Amino acid sequence: MDRLGRHLVSALATGVVAVALSWGAVADDAVTVATEASYPPFSKTEADGSYTGFEIDLGNAVCERAGLECTWVKQDFDGMIPALLAEKFDFAFSSMSIKPEREQVVDFTIPYYSDNYRFYGLKGEEVEIPDGLDGKKVGVYAGATEEQFVRAKFGDLVEIRGYENIDQIHADLEAGRIDYAFNSLLPANEFLTSDAGADYAWFGPVYSDPILGKGAGAMFRKEDSELRDRVAAAIREVYADGTFDEISRNYFPEELSIRADDLW
Repeated sequence: MDRLGRHLVSALATGVVAVALSWGAVADDAVTVATEASYPPFSKTEADGSYTGFEIDLGNAVCERAGLECTWVKQDFDGMIPALLAEKFDFAFSSMSIKPEREQVVDFTIPYYSDNYRFYGLKGEEVEIPDGLDGKKVGVYAGATEEQFVRAKFGDLVEIRGYENIDQIHADLEAGRIDYAFNSLLPANEFLTSDAGADYAWFGPVYSDPILGKGAGAMFRKEDSELRDRVAAAIREVYADGTFDEISRNYFPEELSIRADDLW
């Protein structure tokens, strides 16, 4: 082979390596992100099968800052951690409260939002807490933060009913199959300010407790620390450049802040 031929072979080989590296980078940057897609206003499934909501918009902004090509996939909340560990998606961006027992098996970013919790039920049937809860049926997310809190604080008084999503809780509340619901303020407020929730109201104090977690964070497998840190840095960016507040204003009243940067 002459010198020109050797140069051509070398150039072709270099090009192949460069293309392969380029393909590898694209593949590494393409990730799947889990959402419950049934927790408005944070996430919901539209009639055409697409996903919308605060977390979808925020998650897309975070993915853009992190240089990630994110594809959303739907996952029931109660199966979120097992599905993550089974590698059905790369990370979850779905209102997962950061809690010590979860941190034993998965990793979280810094929290990207924080909300408090409260009871609600039919207007005129508000009761004093805790005594007024005696014998009442309370609807909560099965196995989630809400259930753990109610069970720990009021488990000797109430009958706890667990549900897969908030729509089921509200359907049973309207049907009279449960007396009250206990949920985080913003998703519950979506119901209370709707036509369906016109006859219902908050009661009792607003709860913020270690059992309820340290805000919601993006959730990762422990071995994916590099991806976790990349997403955490992007969360900081969307706070710093005003994107978080801009997206929040599209979904929540300005006086109802869910910023979580005071928890960092």
